[in-house]
Amino acid sequence: MTKILHIWDQAGVACVLAKYQRRIGHDVKVIKRASFDKFKIYSFYGEKVFKTLLGSQFLKIAEKESENFDVIHVHDLFKLVPRLKKKYPSKKIILHYHGSILRNTHVDKRKKFESFADEILVSTPDLQKIIDCKYIQNPVDVEHFSPRSINKNNKALSLLGQTETPEIISSLLKKHDITLNYDTISREKKPIFYIDMPNFLSNYEYLIDLKYINGKNIGKFVSMTGLQALSLGLKVLNYNFKIIQGLPNEHKPENVVKKLMDVYN
Repeated sequence: MTKILHIWDQAGVACVLAKYQRRIGHDVKVIKRASFDKFKIYSFYGEKVFKTLLGSQFLKIAEKESENFDVIHVHDLFKLVPRLKKKYPSKKIILHYHGSILRNTHVDKRKKFESFADEILVSTPDLQKIIDCKYIQNPVDVEHFSPRSINKNNKALSLLGQTETPEIISSLLKKHDITLNYDTISREKKPIFYIDMPNFLSNYEYLIDLKYINGKNIGKFVSMTGLQALSLGLKVLNYNFKIIQGLPNEHKPENVVKKLMDVYN
């Protein structure tokens, strides 16, 4: 049995990893600040969230919590890594990047922190172009997003991120001669709780999975929501403007966890 602490998280990745790591006998905990749980993912999984904390207070708690674990898996908080390694030199410290933090932080501002990590992981393949690392696929909770009967209504959904607009999506679909009856919803303005996502997505036959920042495609990968939609049985319009179906085996949680445990070992 390995004792594993996940510090922070993005899109519920740590929570899903923890769920399936426990299934194979490991002692696992996830910690995060409650104010960053907009979609109620951590309450869904029953993980530990700390209320009304400053960032500096949370880092002190994370440092103290790390004392009782063998592997400290830090998600995105690269500045915490040296602090942990200096205090616990014999523990394995994993730094796991999930996207925007790595894309938006110049190498000169993070390199000295990264040097203290025993291993650096990334969650999407495009990030391998930025840093020397290992790629660990995002896992989907296939029990929560279990296959179901999808309404064949020819309706599509586009969930907008912070920098995407209905106009951008409309322009992209028109450019590629794609005709779909679709809704656009901003998850920033209208959060959909994690517990409700399977039923919400299942109202649609298609998910439009296009991720653009400043008019540029940020990478050739399927988003976490896209993977969840595939697991449910939706058709997904991907970054190549192709329709794909079915969750790839490499994103099934037992396969991701096996690969991750190999990294730990």
